[in-house]
Amino acid sequence: MTTAASGLRLVNPKGTELPQTEFRMNDRSGGLSGKRLGLMENSKANADKLLHELGTILNERHGFSEVKYFSKHHASLPAKQDVIDSILGEVDYLITGVGD
Repeated sequence: MTTAASGLRLVNPKGTELPQTEFRMNDRSGGLSGKRLGLMENSKANADKLLHELGTILNERHGFSEVKYFSKHHASLPAKQDVIDSILGEVDYLITGVGD
């Protein structure tokens, strides 16, 4: 369920084994200004409040061109494929958050 790469330990939230292949980080962009930020909450209590506050703070610091919010249908299940597909074309970065 985990693999180590580039000094990071990756954990698969599905509980299945990760493939034992080389893992490389994507190249870092020149900054966050003008990029599109996505924030996805997991439908638990207060996750939306936490991510809205985080979105405000990050946008003030980095000047995103857009901040979009998404929701999962259930906290303990992966996001539905149609939600993932819509996110892929709409944001440059995605942060997910939990609540309770």
